[in-house]
Amino acid sequence: MKKRYLGVDLHRNCFTVCTRLKDGSGTLQHWSIGSLKAFAKTVKESDEVAVEATGNVRLFCEALKGSGCRMVVVNPHQFEVISRSVHKTDEHDAKVLAEFLSKGMLPEVRMKDEVHARVAKLAQTRDKLVKVRTSLKNKVNNLLAARRILIDAQ
Repeated sequence: MKKRYLGVDLHRNCFTVCTRLKDGSGTLQHWSIGSLKAFAKTVKESDEVAVEATGNVRLFCEALKGSGCRMVVVNPHQFEVISRSVHKTDEHDAKVLAEFLSKGMLPEVRMKDEVHARVAKLAQTRDKLVKVRTSLKNKVNNLLAARRILIDAQ
């Protein structure tokens, strides 16, 4: 069985897959998120799949979990080959991911389990709400102070 390296450029509604073989040949396919289960059925246990860490990467990884393939989730901030590329197309990004995966040169991130991911998301949301509240409170106080209306800071 030929080993395949799949580079995936994942978006909210669709994804592009570059399938690369050891000899450097490859194919490109475009999929909708709705056909994620159909795509997962095409992935073999001997495959390696690389995908950038984006908002829906957990959904993507869950769909491929049953295939037994090796999943590599890539930190886009550490993998600047794509972010600094002048050829910003889905096809190019998928090809680059597949190529670097085949050479074992991708900065991999560890995925949190479901519970830890939810707690982290909740903590991030709370942090944002506190910062927005403080910012709005300061704005109101500055507007009042500009009109010589002083209130007790609590």
